Amino acid sequence: MDLNAAHVSYVVAAYAVSFAGLAALVIFVLLRDRRLKRQVAALDRGKERGHGRS
Repeated sequence: MDLNAAHVSYVVAAYAVSFAGLAALVIFVLLRDRRLKRQVAALDRGKERGHGRS
């Protein structure tokens, strides 16, 4: 790859934006997973105490 080409900064910026977007998606999914696991655990605790609807 010719690092003196006029479009190198564009390519580097595109890779940086792509990496940042993917990192944001991974973080979002991991945080959502943790939140949903806590909600499921809370619902399971409610069922054990007899507060469930079923």
